Amino acid sequence: MSCGSLKHRFEDQMRNGISFETAMEIYRDVEGSIAAHRAEMADLQKANASQDEINHLKEHIAEGESLIQRIKSMKLH
Repeated sequence: MSCGSLKHRFEDQMRNGISFETAMEIYRDVEGSIAAHRAEMADLQKANASQDEINHLKEHIAEGESLIQRIKSMKLH
């Protein structure tokens, strides 16, 4: 699942009440998505792909990292 899709899922869950289990599931999925984007970006850089493609992946990585920080900052009540 892409970082953008995971962010959307997280925001929907937050509006409706997110469980700890769901937050952790999304967190793990985001970590996997970021890792996949980084691997793809490394491949593109080795292949001298266009900077637009690389920048697009960088945006996804940044979005995923931002979501990771949001989840990390959550407080249980």
